[in-house]
Amino acid sequence: FLTTQEVDMTDTQKRVGVYLRVSTSQKQTTLNQRMELDEVCKRNDWNIVEYYDETISGTKSIDDRKELKRMLKDASSGFFDMVVVYSVCRMSRSMSSLISVMTHLDEIGCDIYSHQQGIRTDTSMGRMFFQIMGCLSEVEMSIRKDRQMIGIKRAKSQGIKFGRKDVVDEDKELAIYQLRHKGKSIRYIANKVGISVGRTHQVCSSMSM
Repeated sequence: FLTTQEVDMTDTQKRVGVYLRVSTSQKQTTLNQRMELDEVCKRNDWNIVEYYDETISGTKSIDDRKELKRMLKDASSGFFDMVVVYSVCRMSRSMSSLISVMTHLDEIGCDIYSHQQGIRTDTSMGRMFFQIMGCLSEVEMSIRKDRQMIGIKRAKSQGIKFGRKDVVDEDKELAIYQLRHKGKSIRYIANKVGISVGRTHQVCSSMSM
């Protein structure tokens, strides 16, 4: 296969990046995924530009997944036309994270093929699946937001303090918990919200009480 440095951008053959992942909690190898996807690419006459192979939990955030980040960066640079995965759950176990990845690829014009589900976003049925997933993600986020607000109100009714209002107001509290539920690290959240790491940890700890 070609490396990203050797890609002929004038080649009309569909160029694909193959993303492989297994969890660290399971004694597995990506070899079986690779063999099956190699056969799929050969059968469809797809040119494999690069492999992105990692052993990490699918619940980890995108920032914590080196190969996924590299794949997204290469996709943004136009090194391939489609991402090929064994299953959509290989990209993420979190609906919101999965939608984030798929939306990014869609926005840059990169298609997705999931072998196990038989999904291709360059077909009308594949596009419909993507749209349905987006709707489900919005419903999930709405339900989660409602639960978080209920949790915050319950904690306050029990006398739990969330810190000075001029430092962490309700909007920031909600933002913190939304990011935490997405699997973001304390340091990432602190930088995103604009408060200290220690203060962020206190807010997260208070919410779990």
